[in-house]
Amino acid sequence: MRVTGGTGRGRRLKVPAGSGVRPTSDKVKQALFNILGQKAAGAVFLDLYAGAGGIGIEALSRGAERVVFVDASRESIRTIKQNIEQTGFGDRASVIQSDVETFLKRTSGPYDIVFLDPPYAVEPAPLLQRLASSGILKPDTVVIAEHFKKQPSPERAGTLSLHRETKYGDTVLAFYVLQESGVGSQESE
Repeated sequence: MRVTGGTGRGRRLKVPAGSGVRPTSDKVKQALFNILGQKAAGAVFLDLYAGAGGIGIEALSRGAERVVFVDASRESIRTIKQNIEQTGFGDRASVIQSDVETFLKRTSGPYDIVFLDPPYAVEPAPLLQRLASSGILKPDTVVIAEHFKKQPSPERAGTLSLHRETKYGDTVLAFYVLQESGVGSQESE
C-alpha cells in the first residue's frame, strides 16, 4: 500500500499486522481522489474506520487542510501514527481511538468530506443514518461509503441521498450528499 498522488506520492504505508484490516487498494484510492478532484484540497476530512490511515493520508498528500482519523483498534491507531510520522503530515492530522458511535456523539465537526470503510459485516444504512443525524455535516459535505459489492448502496439514509456509485471489482464506492433527490450517475469500471 502506498500514497498514489500529491506531495507524498510513492511513499509506502504500513498495515497493522494480523489485525484483519482490509486496506483500500491503490487503484480504488486513486479512483476515489480522481472523482473528488479539487474538493480534497483545503478540506476538513474525516476518515472513519481508518484502519492503516491510507485514505486520510492520501487526502493530506493531496492538500486536505486537516484529517481526523478514527478507529477502535489500538494496533490500527499505532499504525496510523507511524504512517503519519513517516509521511510528515503530523501537523495536519488528529488520530482518535474510539468506536464510531461514540465518536459521532462527541465530535462537533463540521467536515467537508467523510469517508467510511466499516468491516464488510457492518450494514452501511444504519451507519449512514447515524452520520446524517450527527450534526457534523454541512450542506455541501460529501460522504463516501466503501462497501462490498453484494451489499446494496442505500438510496437514502436519513437526510443523505445516493448521488453516485462506482464499482471496482468487489469494492463499491457510494457517494452521498445532503437533501439530494434521486440517484445521480452510476458507473462501473
